[in-house]
Amino acid sequence: MRIYAHRGSSGIEPENTPRAFQRAIHDGAHGVEFDVRASADGVPVVIHDRDLLRTANGTGFVDALSLKELQRLDAGNGERIPTLAEVLTLLAGRLHLDIEIKQPGIEREILAVLDHYPDAKWALSSFHWSILRAFRERCPTATLWPLTINVTEEAIAMALELGSPVIALNAGALNADASSWLAQSGLKAVVWTVNDVPTARAMQVAGAIGLCTDYPAAILNGLKNA
Repeated sequence: MRIYAHRGSSGIEPENTPRAFQRAIHDGAHGVEFDVRASADGVPVVIHDRDLLRTANGTGFVDALSLKELQRLDAGNGERIPTLAEVLTLLAGRLHLDIEIKQPGIEREILAVLDHYPDAKWALSSFHWSILRAFRERCPTATLWPLTINVTEEAIAMALELGSPVIALNAGALNADASSWLAQSGLKAVVWTVNDVPTARAMQVAGAIGLCTDYPAAILNGLKNA
């Protein structure tokens, strides 16, 4: 089972920052999950919320501010809000990337950045399945992971429509029945967000091929010593 650092090693460092991603590398994570929006001037940036209030010392919306304005802000411990290009420069060729797209209409900009990093191994995920459809139209070879709270007929149908190998699933929804349903459809599960070893073990037994956690080192050590 591949262990993904959720927004980097965000239980220890400020989420979605270079420091959190560097820590994920140090912690031995197999992959990193992070979130992408775009600034007002169309530059893909790595941040979860549209509203800046929770994760930076600013106010307003990410898409209402220029990149220059966003990068004046402190995203925690003196870290800046990074661009997608900066994150790919750090992580491409090192860890697998689960890139969650939070904002519609920025598919072209994201693919343009990804094209500059041929060594990057990535999947694009989103709760907004229309975004994934738009990516499929632009990039027939993209690996796409629909995000869903539960395993449903609709989620499975979307994964099959997109040619997705994986559904990214709330960990609380993965059990033997759900795993069997996915397997019958030719699908695998990556689960989120698991921060304790017993649940991580249960997800492994249930057949998850990937797991997002805020504490990759602790989960990796716990599974190794199980």
